[in-house]
Amino acid sequence: MSLHALMTLLEPTLLALGLGSVLVAYLQYYRRTRDLWGMVKFWEKRLTLTVREFGWQRAGILLLLLGVVVRYLLALNVV
Repeated sequence: MSLHALMTLLEPTLLALGLGSVLVAYLQYYRRTRDLWGMVKFWEKRLTLTVREFGWQRAGILLLLLGVVVRYLLALNVV
């Protein structure tokens, strides 16, 4: 399997795992607080996450960022 083919499979996997991780964090937050508007209006700093929720969120953001980087590498034909 070539590196290009591997990266082509890696991109949607990273994006899906990242989105899933962020959704897990927000689902845990909602189950704990029942504060839906805290998730919707995240810019108002109403979203107070536990350490576990924060870890899920940050891991998800990192995976999403890696997926975007892989996408740009594929678009620029670097790999």
